[in-house]
Amino acid sequence: KRIVILLACTLCTVLMLGQKHMMFRSLPIDGNLKTAVKEVKKMGFMGMRIKNVAALMGTLDGEDVMLTLMATPETNTLFSVIILYEGVEEWDELMAKYQSINASFSAQYGEPTKVISQWEPPYSIDNNPTQAFKEEKAEYSHIYTASEGNVAVAIICVGGKMCTMVAYVDAQNAALYKAEGGTEMIIDEAVEEESL
Repeated sequence: KRIVILLACTLCTVLMLGQKHMMFRSLPIDGNLKTAVKEVKKMGFMGMRIKNVAALMGTLDGEDVMLTLMATPETNTLFSVIILYEGVEEWDELMAKYQSINASFSAQYGEPTKVISQWEPPYSIDNNPTQAFKEEKAEYSHIYTASEGNVAVAIICVGGKMCTMVAYVDAQNAALYKAEGGTEMIIDEAVEEESL
């Protein structure tokens, strides 16, 4: 019995060590949040950490962004990195940015596994989309799936301005987040059970 248990434990360890994690630039979405914050600060970001969430401001590819690092509630293991790009007021400018980001993810991951485009009347993507987001009557996002996890690109409204948001979610650590009792997700579709 002891040999069987030892072999089972060894196999589990080997399988866990063999699993890869989602990457944000050169940062694996894994490990302790405090260590991840130090790595992001080396990229020139500044901010603060409170419990299992860190918010940092900085520049990414020449653009001002806010990074949010999210960790599991008990073990404080990093499971998600969220990028919030600076808000804009013009829909055409927003869509140009959004489409550029999606093109880069399509090149990396292939076509999105899920596209959400929901508009409440009288709004549509062709009829006053900016107002639809301001009134919370629209949802627009693309979700890409990899073996390591998911990436969601979405449009949200912050302070009356439209913003592009990108959320990287590591599959293994998102499962840990749920196992530790985490319930609130920034983008629920990015961590659905079937994609884990």
